[in-house]
Amino acid sequence: LLLRRRPLKPKRRRNRSLNSEPFLRRRKPPWPKRSRFVSIRSLATAFGAILMLAACAAGKPTGPRSDLMLMTSLPLRSGEASIQEQLSGGGSPAPAYVDLQRNYDIRTLDDLDGLKPEGARRAPTGILLLAQPRALNPAELVALDGWLRAGGKALILADPALHWESRYPIGDARRPLFTSLLSPLFSHWGIELVMPMDRAGQAPALDVRGERIETRSPGAFATLADVPDPAAKCAIDTTRLIADCAVGKGRALLLADADVLQPGLWGREGNGALITELLAELSGAE
Repeated sequence: LLLRRRPLKPKRRRNRSLNSEPFLRRRKPPWPKRSRFVSIRSLATAFGAILMLAACAAGKPTGPRSDLMLMTSLPLRSGEASIQEQLSGGGSPAPAYVDLQRNYDIRTLDDLDGLKPEGARRAPTGILLLAQPRALNPAELVALDGWLRAGGKALILADPALHWESRYPIGDARRPLFTSLLSPLFSHWGIELVMPMDRAGQAPALDVRGERIETRSPGAFATLADVPDPAAKCAIDTTRLIADCAVGKGRALLLADADVLQPGLWGREGNGALITELLAELSGAE
């Protein structure tokens, strides 16, 4: 007898297609989901925003700053550190220099020979800060006077009796200048810098332009009676500590003291506020 054989069922072939649902369930994609991915551009934008907020919180201006040309015998930029000490990382700027750097691009000058007007149709830009500078030679005096007449702005700190501690002996060129040597310039403008006897050796607190400042042996300005036709029109305030001089198209504010920049005095009373106000007044007059 012939046995009836059951027909063989065809074997199921597994779907090995990459698009098949079982394959996708078994294999996880090697890439992360798009929602979990942060682009580099987004990170850079966020980091830039953080830096901008930090700068605003620190009180640093984000806009363009005025130029400040500084000529001084005072150790403002790096203290009294020698060149070798500065190269090895020694020396630190005075607090007054640090505060000024927040608002101005400071450029130090060794001389005024290159201080020339930028043209007859354009007034000089920037502010010149002379803080107890060395004696100016005739060429520098002419350059300064001509620069101001063309529209320049200057703040001049001249002290008749500076009280600034120094490790260098008297007569050393690296020591801050004890007394101002700008008498030729002031005489040309019809004023003089004097040392009042009631202020000599004193540490008075003076009210100047709404600020109470503390200093050492401040001087005073006086009008020269024997100069009938001065080269500038200077107005001296009631404290005799400040003279406001109109020199041609320009302007110079004179302060008969430089000890206000001392590290030990800068943060006291309104010393820093007064210098900041005077510079801002000149900046607004540009």
